[in-house]
Amino acid sequence: MKPILILTVLAAGLLASCSTTDSAYKPVTKHEQTEFGNDRLDVYPEDVRKDFDHYSKLRVAWAGIILTNDVTGDDMSANPVGRFRMDTVFQHHYFDWEQDETMDGLRLLVSPRGEGQFRMHWHAVRHDPDATENDGLKYATPGKLAIVYGTPESIDPDGTIVLAYHYIRIINPAHFSANELDYGRLGEPFKPVDAVSTAALAQPSR
Repeated sequence: MKPILILTVLAAGLLASCSTTDSAYKPVTKHEQTEFGNDRLDVYPEDVRKDFDHYSKLRVAWAGIILTNDVTGDDMSANPVGRFRMDTVFQHHYFDWEQDETMDGLRLLVSPRGEGQFRMHWHAVRHDPDATENDGLKYATPGKLAIVYGTPESIDPDGTIVLAYHYIRIINPAHFSANELDYGRLGEPFKPVDAVSTAALAQPSR
């Protein structure tokens, strides 16, 4: 497999300072720091479904595990080596915006519960001119966690929320878990996940 380094693009806004607490979630790029400072962490998919007009202008940050991802159209007009268009569906998971640093690096504990599906069209710059669409898919393959920054754009008939893209960070399975702590929205209590009930908890809250 050819080595590939993909950089997501098109973040917007002014640079804002983030929490300095040791355990607080830490954006990894200037673009993500910008979005993290400007986007709402306390707005959830069900809020958008219940009052789309109110929330359609807000920038939100959601955590979601990738369910499906289609890579199409290597667009050569935006970059000398082109870029990949991603059409991605995510399963929302509650996230407390905390992180642990272990010997193996970053570790995030997202809840097995969440508030259903959302999707987004986004682009990734292809830095290796020989990279294929299959390489792009491996970068954002189903099962990985995504920290997604966007603005609600519409709602599909099945309730899936469509976000207009601002930024995305992809996190490999080795650096997150969705089966250790059960919790809901910010401020709600935490409890250990019962392994027997993990499958039931993974169903979307609607």
